[in-house]
Amino acid sequence: MKKHFVLIMNIVLAVLIIGALGFTTYRMFFSSEARDAAVSDTKTSSSISEDASTAEKKEIDPSKKFKVGIVQHYNNADSNDCYAGFISELKEQGLIENLDVVYVIEEDKTRCKEEIQRLIDEKCDLLCTIGPYASKLAASLTTDIPIVFAGIADPEKEGLVKSNEKPGGNVTGVSSYSPTFEQVDLISTLRPQTKKLATVYSSTDVEATTQAILAVNKAEEAGMTAEKYPVNKTDDLKAALASIKKAGTQAVFLPADSFILKNIAAILRYTNAIKIPVFVGNETMLKQGAFATCTVNYVSVGRVAAGMCYDILFEEKNPATLSVVYKHDSYNLVNQAALDTLGIQLNQTMQDQVEIKDYSKKEQ
Repeated sequence: MKKHFVLIMNIVLAVLIIGALGFTTYRMFFSSEARDAAVSDTKTSSSISEDASTAEKKEIDPSKKFKVGIVQHYNNADSNDCYAGFISELKEQGLIENLDVVYVIEEDKTRCKEEIQRLIDEKCDLLCTIGPYASKLAASLTTDIPIVFAGIADPEKEGLVKSNEKPGGNVTGVSSYSPTFEQVDLISTLRPQTKKLATVYSSTDVEATTQAILAVNKAEEAGMTAEKYPVNKTDDLKAALASIKKAGTQAVFLPADSFILKNIAAILRYTNAIKIPVFVGNETMLKQGAFATCTVNYVSVGRVAAGMCYDILFEEKNPATLSVVYKHDSYNLVNQAALDTLGIQLNQTMQDQVEIKDYSKKEQ
């Protein structure tokens, strides 16, 4: 009887050991798969991580030397941030010593064309173009030199690439799409009680119309009812605002477009009076007095563009097959003046997810 008991106990012990080993192997396998999935989800076509401060430096052959021309047409904050991110990434990855970088800012269209042509004539190995004008101009002047653009919402619609997935030529780069889904998520984060959303936009602005459609779809997925109000003139806008009030709207989303920006002061006077927070498409609109936005981090755009340059120059990847990158950082901003005007208080959880800006201060 004792021998049978010992035998049974040995069998039980063996089963437990095998089970523990199997469970450990299972955990290791799926932990590895989860890790690989996370890497896959965050990977862009750039070989250099967007988080340059923690990315491991590349092993660079010191004999490889290249000339890179950076062309920027508009001298504005977003374009300057793109350039700053581009250069920071090159420096932090130890690439700058291998590159002869020529930086051109030229707002005059004729001289901008001349500068791009000069870089082409000097046999630049790669052009990095910031913004739509410089990018389209460069693409029209060369089909041989690789071009990496930064700061273009939809390069396919701009005619720079055959498709965003497979550019098909010498041009690829990093989109600066408006983060519409993230903007709607911000509404849910800061005003979780919102059940009725309105988006007002210019129906003649293709990009604004696209943003409005995306915003409505995203809002409905989040359980809101959402209405689109296309406007083209002042009378349309007045009618839209009256309808918004009558419908009991709890939040308004304004995509970035020139008509809305031109009339944003009138819109905000109306919405502030009836205490409706207005979420907007970019920081320029936020500065006019709107409540909040999720905006593109253009430094991040520049960093990812630098990674694509690495891929093309050092890894010899073909821009024709290097997909346009849409993944980069964005950040949430709230206007302190709008908080005060609307009498809204953010709890600590909300505050942790945004940066509250006081645009009355000159530094802003």
